[in-house]
Formats: sequence, C-alpha cells, structure tokens
Amino acid sequence: MNTKIIETVVKIMGLFGFGKKKKAIQKENINNESFEENLIRYLNDNGYNHGEVRLLLPEVVNVLNFESKWKSILSLEKRNERVEKTIYYWEKYASSFEIMIKILKSMLFSIDTVLYNEQLKVIYTFRVKDGFLYYIGGLPIEYPQDAIVNQLPIEILDFYRNIHNGFVLYGLGDMGLESYDNFYCIGEDLLQEEFIDGYSVKDTYMIFSNGAGDGIVYDVSQTPVKGFLYFHDDHDGCEFDINLIDTMCAWIEIVLKDI
Repeated sequence: MNTKIIETVVKIMGLFGFGKKKKAIQKENINNESFEENLIRYLNDNGYNHGEVRLLLPEVVNVLNFESKWKSILSLEKRNERVEKTIYYWEKYASSFEIMIKILKSMLFSIDTVLYNEQLKVIYTFRVKDGFLYYIGGLPIEYPQDAIVNQLPIEILDFYRNIHNGFVLYGLGDMGLESYDNFYCIGEDLLQEEFIDGYSVKDTYMIFSNGAGDGIVYDVSQTPVKGFLYFHDDHDGCEFDINLIDTMCAWIEIVLKDI
C-alpha cells in the first residue's frame, strides 16, 4: 500500500478513536450452526435509529419482488457461494476499489440480508482478530435522481449504481461511503471565507466520513469535479494529491485490522 496513504489514514484514525470501534466488535465465538441467531441479536442490540432489524433467509429473499443485481446473490442458500459471488460483483463493477477487493477475499465471512428501517440492506460480516465486525450496504440505485452523486467521478458513481448506495460500519454509520441522500454539505456549517481558497463551500460534499467531521469531499462546482481529504480543524493539513479511492479502502482496512 502507498506509504503516503498509510500515513494519511493513520492520522485520520487517530482522530476517529478506536474506543468507538471496539464497541462495534462482536466478541462471541460464533459457530456456523448458531450464526444467524447471533447475528440478528447483535444487530438489534447495536443498531441506531431503527425499529426491529429482521434477518431474511435466502429462501425468503428469493420470493421477494424487487429488482436488483443483488437478488441473485442474496438468494443463494450457501454462505460461501454468497461470499464468492459478492467478491465477483466487486471485481466486475468496482474494480477501482482494488484494496477493498483484497480485504473481501481475506476477511469476508458472510453476506446476509436484513430488513432495516423497512428497507432491504446487505450485511457484511468480517472476521477480525477479536471476533466479527459488520458493514451495512444499501441496495444500489441504477439510475439515481440525485444531482450530486451523478456529478461524482465515474468510478464512484458506478459504485453507487452497481454495488451499494452507502456502505458504512454497522452501529456507527460512518467509516465508509455515505448513502447519497446523507451527503453532508460543508456549507451547512461554514461560510465561504472560512473555507479553502479555490473551492466552493456550498458545493463541497462529504461522501466518506470518519464520524468526527473529517473525510473525503468533492467540490461539484469544479469541472472536472475535484475531491480531496478534508480535515475540519486543519485546513492546512488537507490532502489534494492522493488516490481517494485507495484512501477510502485503506481507511476501512485499518478499521478492520485495528492497527
């Protein structure tokens, strides 16, 4: 992994704080026979802003009436087949997320479907050294109507169209790509004179957040659109010349591997 990316992400993770992340780990020793029961109990005990989370078994997903590339994955009965097909989809539709694909190949334990806030969501179970960590992804929107997401670089737009509309750490709702209806405009809290020269505060949106006000942002008023790594209390420390997709993936990798 690029040394500059590692240094930058370590700086961000220090701001994030691992106390929060530790709470997201399921420490139980889960065997395959009781995996679903343990999973749904954890999701209900550690979620936020939702009613009951319901686990949908593959045979239930198979009879649901919804259109998504994910249906063919989520309706597979065998866990290892769901995992393998998920990795294949990332390789096919999100090949720019190379670091994340390597993470999936080495750490992904299960892919499952839940009804969360009355919406179908995909739960990723990652095996980590202290147990399990979970990411939650929304179903992709093939033709999003949101003007902001449509202005993002094609590699990121393709992620939202084919992989997930949002992909975040379960229970915390950050450390990943926000759903496009949750993009945060920096101009909601800053005036133009308080922002970075050459960038429009009212047109700059955070699409990837560390939960502490820092993350990856894009100024969609620029042609072509320009993104950078933003630190809310250290504008001089913002990074403008890094691979942002690699940085996103490295960020997630550090969460999962807990440096």
